[in-house]
Amino acid sequence: MLVSASFLSEGSSLLFLMRWFRGIFLITCLVTTLVIVTAAIYARKEGFTESWRDAIEREFEKRGYHVEIGKVTLGAFRGLVAEDVRFYLDPEQTEEVAFLNDVYLDVDLSNIFNKKQVLINTLDVQDAKLSLPLDPSKPQGRKVKIEKLSGRVVVTESVIEILKAEATFAGIELRVKGSLLRSSEGKDQEEEEQVSEERAEELAGRRRQLLKVMKALDSFNFPGEPPVVDIEFRGDLDDISTATAQAKIRAGTFRDKKRTYVVDSLSADVEFDGLENEAEITELILQDKKGRLTCSGKWKQDGNRLDFSVDSDADLASLIGLFWEDKKLGEVVFFNPPEISVNGYLELDRFGEEGAGFPGEMLGEFRSERFVTRGSVFAGIDFGFSLAEDRYYLRNLRLDHKTGVAFLNLKYEPEAGDSAVQYQTEIKLDPKVFRPFFNEEGRKFIDSWSFDDTSSVYLAGEGGGPEWDMKTWRNRGVIDLRNFRLNGVPFLELETEIETEEGVQYFRNVLLSRKEGKIIAELAQNNVADKQWEVKGVVSTVHLVEGASAFNRQLGESLGKYRFENPPTVRLAGTLDARRADEVGDESRRTKVELSFESQGTALYDFLGKTLTLENAKGNVSIDRSRVHLTSLTAGTFGGNFELEYDATNVRSPDRPFETTLSVTGVPLEAVTKHYGDVDAIKGSVDTVFSLSGNAADLSSLQGQGRATISNGHLFALPVLGPLSKLISKGNGSQENAGHSVVNEATATFQIENGVLKTNDLVALAPSFRVRAIGDVSFVDQSIDMEAVVNTRDQLTSAILTPVSELLTFSGTGSIKEPVWKAKHISNLGKVPAQMISEMTNIPVEGLRKLGQGLFKNQASRAETGGETNTEVLPLKKLFQRREVE
Repeated sequence: MLVSASFLSEGSSLLFLMRWFRGIFLITCLVTTLVIVTAAIYARKEGFTESWRDAIEREFEKRGYHVEIGKVTLGAFRGLVAEDVRFYLDPEQTEEVAFLNDVYLDVDLSNIFNKKQVLINTLDVQDAKLSLPLDPSKPQGRKVKIEKLSGRVVVTESVIEILKAEATFAGIELRVKGSLLRSSEGKDQEEEEQVSEERAEELAGRRRQLLKVMKALDSFNFPGEPPVVDIEFRGDLDDISTATAQAKIRAGTFRDKKRTYVVDSLSADVEFDGLENEAEITELILQDKKGRLTCSGKWKQDGNRLDFSVDSDADLASLIGLFWEDKKLGEVVFFNPPEISVNGYLELDRFGEEGAGFPGEMLGEFRSERFVTRGSVFAGIDFGFSLAEDRYYLRNLRLDHKTGVAFLNLKYEPEAGDSAVQYQTEIKLDPKVFRPFFNEEGRKFIDSWSFDDTSSVYLAGEGGGPEWDMKTWRNRGVIDLRNFRLNGVPFLELETEIETEEGVQYFRNVLLSRKEGKIIAELAQNNVADKQWEVKGVVSTVHLVEGASAFNRQLGESLGKYRFENPPTVRLAGTLDARRADEVGDESRRTKVELSFESQGTALYDFLGKTLTLENAKGNVSIDRSRVHLTSLTAGTFGGNFELEYDATNVRSPDRPFETTLSVTGVPLEAVTKHYGDVDAIKGSVDTVFSLSGNAADLSSLQGQGRATISNGHLFALPVLGPLSKLISKGNGSQENAGHSVVNEATATFQIENGVLKTNDLVALAPSFRVRAIGDVSFVDQSIDMEAVVNTRDQLTSAILTPVSELLTFSGTGSIKEPVWKAKHISNLGKVPAQMISEMTNIPVEGLRKLGQGLFKNQASRAETGGETNTEVLPLKKLFQRREVE
């Protein structure tokens, strides 16, 4: 029992002691916890002492990093936290490289108390913010901001390893992992300074590139999931250029903020090999709503050269517009994206060099269906091409249009001198589709041609020159056109050989055909700069006016006065002024042409205000500036012959000055007077030659002279003597003419002064009497002022003839259409017996009576002579100086 009691007593003491120790332990743990929590809170809020920061900064500096830590705190779960960490490029901390708000430090504190050393094992970043100044010398300047930065970095003396890092940069998610080796060997101060300078220069270049990337990224909008870039790298920190890296880029929908073009997706795999100093795009795929672009390439630092290969059926024009603004890109609109396949290389250092040409070489194929440019819609285009610096090639280009097809081979080699530009082409479509691509002069030339659905076009040519200015090119080819219009004039075909040199076009062996005939030419030379044509060996059997109007509308208008029933044969040589009317202005045209024509059939020609009908006309025309000279025109007219020279000395003058010479042989007078005077009762055959000059617009300006002969007619074949002839013919009774009024011959010479025809030797001969006349006929007011004497043709003495002559002397007044004849002198009428007068004049006594009745008729009979009664006796003009006896 005692043992038991003693044991119980000792057990109670032990239990108490255990309880006491447990209490002490709990209190100690509680105090320790409170101390630790208080220290942690203090460390979190206030940070460790400056000695801790210095120790950590020295650890970074030993490893080659220059940092400044704002404070070091204790994280609740991650340990030490370095806040407001700034990384510098130099020990003096003048150029800031980066700024991090929080960095978790995994450190070894085993030597912290005795050696004041902090060994950093890893750096952790969680949802931190990284700021990189673009200019390290200006920390307050523009910065690159990276948000949501998370990752773990293992830092040893020999390796910096990023186990995993994630961040957001300019709306792009970055995922990075990799390692960088560090040399454990120290460098002397001079070497460190040199390395520092090299790094500074390299970083400056990287920042400039980064700035360009930032600007480019700022212009894009990513409405869907943000793009993701995965980067994995390996390298040597002392020689970063030897690093290797792989990047994978994946992006969904994005677009330029200023444009409507949308990229549906983008994926790319890129590799960089620093040891070989090259990068490779193993695959790049871009997808839009219209197609896909695939690309691969390799970049080499040696020469900064990029070799590439591209295949695309995406909207390439819009895609290029994302990076390169050029208004010309908008000139071409494709209904469906073109197919492009390109291989080549680019020398990137040459970009931006002025006048350097294309910085590399490129060889490819281009194919497209319908597209529109400058208002012209084409059915398709297909060609091969190559570019190499200043050299350009287009091979087997085919251009389709609803009107036909065109082919082209083009080469440009500037070192080839005069043959720098060379081409070959065939065109089988309406040339008007190219109108929008020409200058104003070219458009006007194309506008002069028109084609329809029945037309066919074939143009083939080759040539070239020293530069792109087409005026300097030499060309040769052939032209074959069917069913077309030139300046509105229709033609069935055109065939010619063409050459051009130094702005001059040569058309040789020209054949133009119409339904009625052809135009052939040995040479037609067009001086484009002077706007002047020179033609040689032209023979035309087409309509005269339309044939000329096709080439020169003004020439066609000037030839409009010659109207042929059948197209004449025309021969032409000379120069033609091709300037427009507004270009000519008030000066004369520079046309100088010799033209001859010959026709079978009738031709119409305007002469003296009336239209003449000419038969088998032929002639020659000389045109010299404003002068149109019909040097000769021969034709049949009114059954006789007609010869004319007509010189329009200035067709541009409103006065229309002219000079003409006319010769008529065997022309029936009744036809002429009917045509010009609407008088058809006259008969006779007329021969005449006269010359005339003046202004066609002013009859009073007419001047001229000539002679005329009328044979085998009646006395009244002379219009102004018609009433006098009727008086003499009254005595014939029922016998027509009775042989008394038939005029075998009538002759006269005349002058024309100020529009008035004057004659003083008009003589009309009948078998038994003679009529002599003198006077004026005005073309201005159509008035006449004449005197006439009727005399016998028998061999009588002057004494006997004198009273008879005075008896048959008359004066004529009035108008050409209505002349008025009156007795001039009747004092000797009673001195001569009527029978004697009748025998002397071969006028029957009854006729004399009728003559008297005509001379003294009453008012009721005035209509027979066409004039009014006038009892005034006018003095007789002296018609003859002496009388001649026949």
